[in-house]
Amino acid sequence: MRHNPASCVAIMIAIAMLVFFLSIRVPGTAAQGAAASFTLENVAAAAKLDFRQINFATEMKYPFETMGGAVAALDYDNNGFVDLFFLNGSPSPEHLRTDPACFNRLYKNNGNGTFSDVTEPAGLTGRGIKGYPQGIATGDYDNDGFVDIFVTNYGDNVLYHNNGDGTFTDATARAGVGMSRHPFKASAAWLDADNDGFLDLFVTHYFQWTFQNNSDDYCGERKPGRRTYCTPDVFKPLPNVLLRNNGDGTFTDVSEKAGLNISLGKGMGVAIADYDSDGRMDVFVTNDKMPNFLYRNEGGCVFKELALSSGVYANESATMVSGMGCDFNDFNNDGLPDIFYADLSGELFTLFVNEGKGTFFDVTFPSGLGSHSAAHSGWSNKFFDLDNDCWKDIFVTGSHVVDNIELFNASARYKEQCFLYRNLGNGKYEDISASLGADFKTSGAFRGLAVADLDNDGSLEAAVVRLNDSALLFRKKGGRAHHWLILQLRGTRSNRDAIGARIELTLPSGSKQYQHVTTANGIYSASDKRVHFGLGQEASLKSLEIRWPSGIRQTLENIQADRVLSIVEPEK
Repeated sequence: MRHNPASCVAIMIAIAMLVFFLSIRVPGTAAQGAAASFTLENVAAAAKLDFRQINFATEMKYPFETMGGAVAALDYDNNGFVDLFFLNGSPSPEHLRTDPACFNRLYKNNGNGTFSDVTEPAGLTGRGIKGYPQGIATGDYDNDGFVDIFVTNYGDNVLYHNNGDGTFTDATARAGVGMSRHPFKASAAWLDADNDGFLDLFVTHYFQWTFQNNSDDYCGERKPGRRTYCTPDVFKPLPNVLLRNNGDGTFTDVSEKAGLNISLGKGMGVAIADYDSDGRMDVFVTNDKMPNFLYRNEGGCVFKELALSSGVYANESATMVSGMGCDFNDFNNDGLPDIFYADLSGELFTLFVNEGKGTFFDVTFPSGLGSHSAAHSGWSNKFFDLDNDCWKDIFVTGSHVVDNIELFNASARYKEQCFLYRNLGNGKYEDISASLGADFKTSGAFRGLAVADLDNDGSLEAAVVRLNDSALLFRKKGGRAHHWLILQLRGTRSNRDAIGARIELTLPSGSKQYQHVTTANGIYSASDKRVHFGLGQEASLKSLEIRWPSGIRQTLENIQADRVLSIVEPEK
């Protein structure tokens, strides 16, 4: 029997919406928001975190102005406390930035619950740089022990080298990472694509767009206030880019050799993981209204795009959704990294479970995420164990892309709140967003998300950015006390950040958890490179096995919980 794909899509969406609206009429259901034993408080003001993003939107509806809003969590000065770096907008990507209102901001963690703005002395304002900031990737590309910052722009990218004395130097020209050929970049991720001990750069391109396009392609109605942002269908796709680290502070574009040029998309989010356990980091990219990409690392900086045969090309209804941010981690503790990504209202946030043998299965509806997300739009996201119960939850920042979407779609909302889906440990998620307190219900045009344990107490915090509004910093309050462990890994033969290292944790009860070192998550965002584990009621570990990118395996036994543990890669 032949099916009409459009009819199938319509039926699936209709079923999802029906499930959602039926569930919210039944008291006590998960769709209403299950009761949480804790709340999430916005402590930005108390922490003296006063960043406010401005996107400088115009009636011309330039696509780059509804993007951006990036944030990164990184310990730039190696004092053991994670700092925060925010990207601002720009009045025009064609002119040098000079107005402090459009400067980026670096906030130093003072270690006492407060932050200090150190942007000017650090040299990270963005003053005198052309381009409209989009995303952040963090990693120590020269293995000198200090984290560096890569910023994607509409325009040329910027690479900030950390000098190790609290300052940064623009190393873009010397490194050769400006990427001026196609201006519209989105997200980026550091990974050691060839396991040579130096971090390489993977950068997503959004689509082909110029100011001339904006004059030629008018979307919406030709009435005052009725122009709107064009959908990505209007524009031509582009390939993504891989920049290989030469080990001397410079990079070479190896995209053609890597096999990336044959896959054209409209790349948004990017995340990395070794999904087939072959010791090499693979890359997942969400595309906007096009099939996703799953690049299997074949070794030697060569990748093979396998999204279709792996089952992550599109969701189970074969719908080309507005793929936004993504994350690539093991949500069911079986040792195989899974994939989650957000999209727009009516499209359903998608969860793929890794079945092993190189294939994935769409569990969006069985997991409960289909009904939870049907009416919502999301941007950045991350798997992390917020309540330290041994199971990774999902945090999503909410918002539509189009700032006047209500004029054209009465059921959609531009400004939304964030969402937290609690992992029940049985393959299912419950939406506890409604029970997390008044602060968590704060609405906005949310974009970037960075996660870290900012006070080293074992409980993770989440920094989120809103367009044209103040940033929020969510901290957990109350709830049952659980044990935890944070790992600070340092590579010797591997890259110093140990990005790509895979960790298997075994508890005395015999239960296991799996993580890997990465800083990329969601869209435009970078989180702390340290690896966090929630341990529930178990106060120690039976064993901890680390598989370093170099191939070295290291096992530690009888480890006490509730601490930050530093581990250095052995020589053999």
